[in-house]
Amino acid sequence: MLSHWWVLYGLGAALGLASSDALMKRWFSDLSPYGMTLLRLLYTVAILSVGWWWTPVPDLSWQFFLAVAAALPLEAGANLLYMRALRSTPLSVCAPMMAFTPLFLIGAGWLLLGEKLNFWGILGIVGIVWGSYLINIQEQRRGWLAPWSALWRLPGPRWMLMAAVLYSITSALGKIAVLYSSPTFFGLFYPTVFGGAMLAGYPWSSSKPGRMLLKRPIWGLLVGFCLAVSILCHFHGIKLAPVAYLIAVKRLSLLFSVLYGGFFFREEHFGARFAGASCMTAGVVLITGWGS
Repeated sequence: MLSHWWVLYGLGAALGLASSDALMKRWFSDLSPYGMTLLRLLYTVAILSVGWWWTPVPDLSWQFFLAVAAALPLEAGANLLYMRALRSTPLSVCAPMMAFTPLFLIGAGWLLLGEKLNFWGILGIVGIVWGSYLINIQEQRRGWLAPWSALWRLPGPRWMLMAAVLYSITSALGKIAVLYSSPTFFGLFYPTVFGGAMLAGYPWSSSKPGRMLLKRPIWGLLVGFCLAVSILCHFHGIKLAPVAYLIAVKRLSLLFSVLYGGFFFREEHFGARFAGASCMTAGVVLITGWGS
């Protein structure tokens, strides 16, 4: 039986991610996807850098560096797609598409990590994915499959769905790296290296977020703090539970995102989207209670 401490880490990761997304959409969506990605990374790395004072560097093997090298380009693609969707689509529409990540992780976790899910774990993940149908239930007037076809027909959900595919792979690779290092070390190391890689593209980018760093520093620091909390909770959680389970709980961020979208951005169809998010929550309860 798994220790349920990982559930608390998953919830922390969810709330931190949803809060960071809402702040990015509110204050920084005037930037390009690259600018949004870079700005969030720089503030997050600035917050995380404090942790280097008390975090020892473990012995690192070639498996660690191979996992990191494989994950970085996929992480870049996923982040750019994520920000592209976030800046152009209602938060309560695009964020729930990340619920598909646990479904993709069934395959990725089995292939890369040899993890197996029991019946209730799989049923819980299916419940989360089914909630995405309810999120787009207003599309049903086009046909009963339209809420799902809208996932690919509409640009925002399509970009987020593509990001979910990439994140399912990087999450599995991230767990490999954590197993060959430590959660706190990797939670500090990976964003720093990824931020450096993204910063290398700055001279060739048409987006120059440098001014925005100085113009809205308080909001930027809050974005960085929320994402830093999410990152550290994520990597501590995946050391305690199958990666698909942790990501499924982390996807409660979509419930928080729907609430942010309804109450702070006054987005439409709040009832249907909240119902879909609630269905996904039921899926998480199945995973938490009977999935191991």
